[in-house]
Amino acid sequence: MTAPKFILNLIHKYFISILLTLLIMPVKKIISSTILSRFPELVHGISTKLGGKTFFYNNMSFKVGDDEANVKQNRERFFGSLGIDQNSLAIPEQIHSDNVILADKPGYYKNADGLITRTPNVYLIISTADCYSVLIYDTSNKAVGNIHSGWRGTQKNIVAKAIDLMGNKFGSKPENLAVYIGPGISRDNFETGYETAEMFEEKYSVKRNGKFFIDLKQNIIDRLNISGVKNSQIEVYPDCTFDKKDYLHSYRRDRDKSGRMFSVIGMRG
Repeated sequence: MTAPKFILNLIHKYFISILLTLLIMPVKKIISSTILSRFPELVHGISTKLGGKTFFYNNMSFKVGDDEANVKQNRERFFGSLGIDQNSLAIPEQIHSDNVILADKPGYYKNADGLITRTPNVYLIISTADCYSVLIYDTSNKAVGNIHSGWRGTQKNIVAKAIDLMGNKFGSKPENLAVYIGPGISRDNFETGYETAEMFEEKYSVKRNGKFFIDLKQNIIDRLNISGVKNSQIEVYPDCTFDKKDYLHSYRRDRDKSGRMFSVIGMRG
């Protein structure tokens, strides 16, 4: 028995409506986390490739060869959208280490790939273009962390060290943390040499057609779990930087034409 024609028409219109909604749905210029957005005292966001001028587009770094005026304009637009004064930024040098530093005031922090603070109106910055940013919020003691977790930092367990430091400095406990893992390169696109692959446990290193591929994202998640942070406290950005050519910067994909994204987190005063 077939359904009445008017019912089929309704179903057809319903699915057409959903399709049109998806097609016209605006793409976010700034990525935000659902888990972190639950806390009104927090300000956070991750820039994307949208905007700016070719060929670096919405690049946030002065170190990639982009026009300085373009970078300044991109930063003004990004931080202005979030209501952040650029004089309140704390920026680590990012040397691919496992060094995490307390940032109790704005400024430039040498020899660091992660910053933590419980000082309001100090906004922690991480720059990425395939590496992962890991944004951490202690919901009990009101403290934040922002971690640059590339393959070297991930292998050295920088995320766990950041959690330990937050515990030592602020009394943070893993069960009170909310964590957002930002965009990064996926296992399928992160090809490495044998020397790099052998530094990781076999479960994170896949050999395919004589090539090695490393799963940084799962490694970070597992390190968080070992530190006591449950999966229910972790949100992970789903897409790969390499795959999202029109949306996310990727050094592995674009090389010397790649810009950088900023991840920022901080607490309002």
